Amino acid sequence: MKPVLQCPVCGLPLHADAQGCRCENRHSFDRSRYGYVNLLQKQRKKLRGDDAEMIRARRDFLEGGAYLPLLRCIADAVQSASPRMIADIGCGEGWYSCSLLRELPGETGLAGIDISPAALRYAAKRAEQCGLASRTEWAAASVSRLPFASESCDLLLNLFAPCEAGEFARVLREDGLLVRAIPLERHLWELKQAIYREPYENRPVLSAPAQFTLLDVQRITYRFTVSGQQMQNLFAMTPYAHKTAPEDAKRLPVTETMEVQAAFGVLICRKQPRGNSM
Repeated sequence: MKPVLQCPVCGLPLHADAQGCRCENRHSFDRSRYGYVNLLQKQRKKLRGDDAEMIRARRDFLEGGAYLPLLRCIADAVQSASPRMIADIGCGEGWYSCSLLRELPGETGLAGIDISPAALRYAAKRAEQCGLASRTEWAAASVSRLPFASESCDLLLNLFAPCEAGEFARVLREDGLLVRAIPLERHLWELKQAIYREPYENRPVLSAPAQFTLLDVQRITYRFTVSGQQMQNLFAMTPYAHKTAPEDAKRLPVTETMEVQAAFGVLICRKQPRGNSM
């Protein structure tokens, strides 16, 4: 099932083809030569998201398999829900999206949303290479204004991306699921210790956002080894790459092998029924 996007101008359904998307009010959005459509309004086009260097680093690191235990946990939650329409909010380069969709029935469709053109370029290419182009749609759009009709999605993925509870609740059907992934307190702790003189722990919020009920929290912790280019990729794909002073970044021991802790929280949340104030 090919996902149907919503016009950001008038809210009508967008009819997609190889050239782009158009609604009945003749609002049109061209498809880039890489396969995604840009639905960001002019005032939001300055939002660029992750840059190409960060996206390439994350793509190469994830393809190395270090985060497969996390993917497996998310896949179990998604498969048990048997969704027909999935939206990945903050889809990045599409590694999670495409990996999950390949394991689901052919009638399941997925829309990937991100504000980074570089990320969407890789995501659309990955979907084509995986034979998923007919089941996916990729769009540049803001998490605060999702291009979906109300109650049109069965399941939302929100993996290491901003959470906009009101919009999530709007586009999810009644009893729809939200699957979130967040870093736990000591995720990548050894990497932080190598770089920072005073590393700090993350402060995860392991509760459901407003308008949702928390069904389950799974903590996934394990250790993996990294060195050389993969260590550089791991550093470059995290927010630390842009927040770390150059003199601290030089401490990254790329010539050594490091054992690093992965620590993820996976939150399974259900949309609350109307009128439920819990």
